[in-house]
Amino acid sequence: MRRRYLLVLPATLSIGLVSCTASPEPDWEAAQAQADAFTTAASAGAGYLGGGWRAEQNEEVHGELHEEQGVTLDYASEVRIDGISVACFGDGEAGFGVMVRTESLWTGLDPITLACNSEPHTVPLAAPLERINGIRLNGFFEGGPGAVITAAVTGASE
Repeated sequence: MRRRYLLVLPATLSIGLVSCTASPEPDWEAAQAQADAFTTAASAGAGYLGGGWRAEQNEEVHGELHEEQGVTLDYASEVRIDGISVACFGDGEAGFGVMVRTESLWTGLDPITLACNSEPHTVPLAAPLERINGIRLNGFFEGGPGAVITAAVTGASE
């Protein structure tokens, strides 16, 4: 069993995900290049509040969102989150979840399922998320040989 980790970058969140399978490994170099391009474009946009990334593959337990895992962004002052964009690069299918913190209370949003087809997806928000002082972005692999997920958070300081 092999696990591959890449360090979390403050500019973008990619959570690459895990699986045990006989399928060939994704082209990690190409997936990372695509994730970097997504990050560069997102960080240049108005209202960019940050993100990060992580990649894993070949783990027996998958399909679970663990609250203590993922990338956490802490904000010095409260922010309003207007959008969360996420894209999955590689092969397979992944889940993606978000938790936000208001004061000291964490609240989870409904997770979404992503096809790892390099297409950007928007995490559905009923309305902008107000008075947020932290956000945790997390992912889990649901099938296929592996992938890298990149997410970008947008909004404004309150």
